Amino acid sequence: MIEFRNVTKIYPNGTIGLSNVNVKINDGEFVVIVGLSGAVKSMFLRCINRLHDISEGEILIGGKSITLAKGKELRKIRRNIGMIFQNFNLVTRSSVLKNVLSGRVGYHSTVRTLLGWFPKEDLELAFNALARVNIKEKANSRADELSGGQQQRVSIARALAQEAKIILADEPLLLIL
Repeated sequence: MIEFRNVTKIYPNGTIGLSNVNVKINDGEFVVIVGLSGAVKSMFLRCINRLHDISEGEILIGGKSITLAKGKELRKIRRNIGMIFQNFNLVTRSSVLKNVLSGRVGYHSTVRTLLGWFPKEDLELAFNALARVNIKEKANSRADELSGGQQQRVSIARALAQEAKIILADEPLLLIL
């Protein structure tokens, strides 16, 4: 469950992005946020996983405050929140497989992930995620060799491999999984 309690976001220049927002999204719900360009949809999503901090109020994820969470507790909450970005946020010089495995970094030490030492189970998760989005054969291709649609599917596979309980998709997309 995601809950916004009296959430306000004010930018440093004084612009109000959110004003006293109260929203409750229950487990299993599929919610779509619709609005014109510049209507703060992306910022709203980025507040959920704390890529943007809020100015006032509190955001709860599964009953725990992500607003107050720090360090290890924040990382633990975030690993349950997958994010599919508008621009996909892929490392274009890396392989598709490495990009998908980046969804697993929240489960391992920094040293282990920097060295690319992922356990067999993570590799299986990554390949299964690539199969679900129908691009398993591209696992060893560089991300910059893919079409835009294929890059979007890599981004989706990364969120699937993360095994997140919540997936935030910052752009309209069709998920056939």
